[in-house]
Amino acid sequence: MIVKDAMVVIHLAKVTLLRTSCEHFKPVVLPEAVHQEIMAGRQKGHEDVQSVEELIKAGKLSIRHVKDRKLLKRANEFNIQRGEAEALALYWQEKAGYLATDDDNLRKKGLLLDLKLIGTPAIMLKLYREGLIEKGKLLQSLGELRKIGWFSHAVIDRIMMEVK
Repeated sequence: MIVKDAMVVIHLAKVTLLRTSCEHFKPVVLPEAVHQEIMAGRQKGHEDVQSVEELIKAGKLSIRHVKDRKLLKRANEFNIQRGEAEALALYWQEKAGYLATDDDNLRKKGLLLDLKLIGTPAIMLKLYREGLIEKGKLLQSLGELRKIGWFSHAVIDRIMMEVK
């Protein structure tokens, strides 16, 4: 099982790899707060909302509730808030295999909290290495990530050099 936060879902949707990643890493779950963050993009006209809705209807993504509020409080004690806090609490609650996040704050605390983290670029590289996407698709998607501007050029360049 993999728990994803909003930015990973949005980034993968923007580079048209969300469906492929959901088919590979299964089951894929989103906490309620992350789902709400993504759905808030509908009012802003974000196209990724439709992709997420389709994947939920197809059973490729599911929404889960954080039942143990103590886990949410524990995440907050590490200054992890909102959707990221729910994603972390759900990761702990479900004993998930991965927590997919692009959040710098959460990623910096990954070692301290003994988390198995994976981010958008690593997911994309994994899909390529496992033969689920072609080299051209990976390079195109990395170019799109560069345009989004969320990731350092060094991260994107390193992956591009590795696959060329």
